[in-house]
Amino acid sequence: MKRQFIAGAKCPKCGALDRVVKIVTADDEWMECIDCAYSEKRPTHVDATDAPEPDEIGVIQFKPRHVD
Repeated sequence: MKRQFIAGAKCPKCGALDRVVKIVTADDEWMECIDCAYSEKRPTHVDATDAPEPDEIGVIQFKPRHVD
């Protein structure tokens, strides 16, 4: 079992910030709040009819800044 804190995540039940951990096993994946024990299983199937239309995606290239 692998546990990983999710930085900046807010618990949907109690609202605690930075208290949500993602738990991954060989068969499953879910998140838990370590304050209130709320847990939510990651969906295994996403219905395409519920998904929003994708936004336009652009590529931004940063050039190194030369300091004289």
